[in-house]
Amino acid sequence: MEINRKDLSFLGREFLTWLWYKSEERNGAVMIPGEGDVELVFLRRIVLVSGEGEYSETVSCSGLHADLSEGKAALKAGKKVREARIKMGIGNDDWEFTFKADDFCFQSMKLPSGFEEGEDEAEEEGRVLDRIGCIDTVTTALEQLFSSFLELHRSDAWKSRELPQMAKWIGE
Repeated sequence: MEINRKDLSFLGREFLTWLWYKSEERNGAVMIPGEGDVELVFLRRIVLVSGEGEYSETVSCSGLHADLSEGKAALKAGKKVREARIKMGIGNDDWEFTFKADDFCFQSMKLPSGFEEGEDEAEEEGRVLDRIGCIDTVTTALEQLFSSFLELHRSDAWKSRELPQMAKWIGE
């Protein structure tokens, strides 16, 4: 079965919209099955979209103290999240990044503290490896969340339980 870019964009937007819902369902705690909770908070900027091409409509919500209420109004109007600024906490470490749903990609990731440049070449090589491991941690967590989403999305529980709960969260 071949998946085209339009299908991938739709699925990515559904995932990011669901992830926003899950992040607010338990005040930022989102369960990764078999791993435990991670902290997930949508911050300062979110872009929602509906339609395609010349019929596309976009809403962008941003601001230092944004409560993203305009984003929820856009959800109520049928839009889906295309990109969002997210803070993810795993253990004692926090990452902040923009996630773009259409391409499943990260942008401008801020790593936990302690990943400054090294003083000599050997120390710098070690830090590069540490940074790669740090980035792998957050990408693995997001992959696990996406796997959970896919499993749920393909189940009967998606329509019978999850969609009604999301509609209630949106305020429909």
